[in-house]
Amino acid sequence: MTQEQVESVLLDSGDTVTLTELSLCCEMSEAELVELVDYCALVPLAIAAPQQRFSVQWVAPLRAADKLRLDFDLDLFTVAMLLGHLKRIEALERQLQQLRALLPARLQTSLRSDALADGA
Repeated sequence: MTQEQVESVLLDSGDTVTLTELSLCCEMSEAELVELVDYCALVPLAIAAPQQRFSVQWVAPLRAADKLRLDFDLDLFTVAMLLGHLKRIEALERQLQQLRALLPARLQTSLRSDALADGA
């Protein structure tokens, strides 16, 4: 099974992954992931379980953090801090989408127009 097949099965089939599966998806070693757990940057669902399981929502931020680590030659402690910020950004983006969904359609159109004008 290729990495893409493993990823699609994992991301589609459930909401938890093992440490080994997370390692495969994020291209980080299990030792690195354990160190992130030690820094409390990566939180397993049940700490006392014989095999740690993680929410599948960790895959995207871990991939992004690992890419930045490789691009900028960051140490793992810095990646731990970065991971916290990436999760916070993700939560804020979700909250923004939820708030925008509550706006009337005419205001949504107006906000999109303003955003396009600011970006140009």
